Amino acid sequence: MEEKKLLLIINPVSGRMKMSTAMFEVVKVFSDAGYLVTVRMTRGRGDATKMIRDMGSQYDRVVICGGDGTLNEGVAGLIESGLDLPIGYIPCGTTNDFAASLGLEREDLKRAAERIVNGTPMTIDIGQFNEQRFFSYIASFGAFTGTAYNVPQASKNALGYLAYVLEGFRDLPNIRPIRAQVILDDGKVVEDEFIFASVSNATTIGGVVKLAAEKVNFSDGIFEVILVRYPHSPLEVSKALLALQTGKYEDTCIRFFHARKVLVVMPKAEPWTLDGEYTMGGISTKIEVLHHAIKVMV
Repeated sequence: MEEKKLLLIINPVSGRMKMSTAMFEVVKVFSDAGYLVTVRMTRGRGDATKMIRDMGSQYDRVVICGGDGTLNEGVAGLIESGLDLPIGYIPCGTTNDFAASLGLEREDLKRAAERIVNGTPMTIDIGQFNEQRFFSYIASFGAFTGTAYNVPQASKNALGYLAYVLEGFRDLPNIRPIRAQVILDDGKVVEDEFIFASVSNATTIGGVVKLAAEKVNFSDGIFEVILVRYPHSPLEVSKALLALQTGKYEDTCIRFFHARKVLVVMPKAEPWTLDGEYTMGGISTKIEVLHHAIKVMV
């Protein structure tokens, strides 16, 4: 019988470097399951995308070991190459929002590998950003947007989730409102000065924003849109933060919608993050759902 082949892509600088001590066990799990394992280490941005695009067709399964940013690159590689391969995710990042949303194992990497071997493929939606980039679970601008790429890697590794929270709250006094017009696919138009906006397919964002599980379906072709307008008093700031953390959006600063397509128009281009990675938006930014784009082992 022909041996199955598995491509294991590892980001060696993700999170707390858990993979350095667990690599043997992870590879052994895949080998015991009958896979011939090829290990590739990323060295820089975009490596995972290129590896899958160039080599993915030679393998029966692709596994990403790293943070959400590394997974983002892996997903882009699958979509760009047109491969219909199930992807496994061993989360080794700092917050691992994607893994948390799907209920994947985040502590025991051997168990995460076993789930990839013994689990089932789940078809999920992916976001397309300006027809050039993709995101697994979140595109956002404004408050906390810069946190993921502003926090030094050493701080992420030492403090983990707390580094994101501390940096995000430290930003609050300096947050400037961003004027934007948000046009949803049902024709609804919301125009205001926002301190945060996101289009997501997740129950947790940066460890700060929470969405109730019943509000999120990862494969329904619909994303969740959160818009937080500029608060005009310290009380409104406190209420908005509490609402974001608890997922209870009765606060008057916060608007919540569902949409398949979103168009964001701004007076000037602003920074965004896609799955925690910096990208520059445009004066006009188009976001849409790619329904049932990839399969993830769960």
